[in-house]
Amino acid sequence: MSQPDQHCIGIDIAKSSLDIAGTGEFSSFSTSNDEVVALGVPLMGRAPMMPSRLFPQNELAWFYTHYFAQPNLAKAELENDIATTLRKIYFGASGNVGKRNESSPNPFGMVSKQHGYLASLPEPAQLPNWLSNEDLDVFVQAFKHSGFQGGLNYYRNLDRNWEFQGAFDGVQVNVPALYMVGERDTGLAMPGMKDIIAGMSRLASNLRGSHVIPHAGHWLQQEAAEQVSARMIEFLRTL
Repeated sequence: MSQPDQHCIGIDIAKSSLDIAGTGEFSSFSTSNDEVVALGVPLMGRAPMMPSRLFPQNELAWFYTHYFAQPNLAKAELENDIATTLRKIYFGASGNVGKRNESSPNPFGMVSKQHGYLASLPEPAQLPNWLSNEDLDVFVQAFKHSGFQGGLNYYRNLDRNWEFQGAFDGVQVNVPALYMVGERDTGLAMPGMKDIIAGMSRLASNLRGSHVIPHAGHWLQQEAAEQVSARMIEFLRTL
């Protein structure tokens, strides 16, 4: 029995699973009509060391991944006032903060050990035009039901994921691939990230496009829905 075509899109941490699937190492994802679209985090090689050793920390602050990995610490802060948490994170990582520099708010940077995660993120005067009050309320109610533990568990498992990814060292993504990132994505501020994006074709043999979407931030599919949809449709028509 033939398998249906698979059109897979991943953003941020979900993108890592697509990278592995796109290698064709799994029989369920290796037909000629399969493809992947990655948003935000580019395809990159395995880090030279475990994330717990790679990401910075000192006496005063630690990289947000360390903070998220601490049992109950981030969970308690994030769930204390879920509406405020989401407003601050959505705004802080969006293109609405303007052109990014060292003073820009960044939910995915260093976290003060004294003041916690949310203290450095501004409370927006109003929601961005791509996020309605009705949509935000849906997200708030969903997190009130689920809590944040499920997402935080990913960060507690980063080192183990790094170990598993060793099985794919040197393996290319062979299916047609498309990459997009917002011009104001927080990830672009990380050292070497632009070079990693420029070199993706060495890891994805059938990379058909790499696009920077003007003015958009980390929430690319929400902030620039029309542009993202248009790029994806254009990509699908090449298959």
